[in-house]
Amino acid sequence: MAVLTPEQASEAPELLVLASLDATLHALGIAIISAFPELLRERGKERDPPLLAAARRLADRARMLGDAASRYRLELEYARPPEPANDLPF
Repeated sequence: MAVLTPEQASEAPELLVLASLDATLHALGIAIISAFPELLRERGKERDPPLLAAARRLADRARMLGDAASRYRLELEYARPPEPANDLPF
């Protein structure tokens, strides 16, 4: 998680929210695994109890949201105009 400069925040204010989201998703991941360490093991053939199934869905959706946020940041980088070249003759 990079620290945003005021210039970056003014160019793309949504990056402030995405930075907060990164921290939140990280904390959620740690909390879910702490509460349900069985999520680290592969699924068996048995169905998960309802609470574990809900935790698994939440962890999966959080991972998907983190991936979508990363893709959005990448697209912002692609859309940013190139930095002007410093072609000063001196």
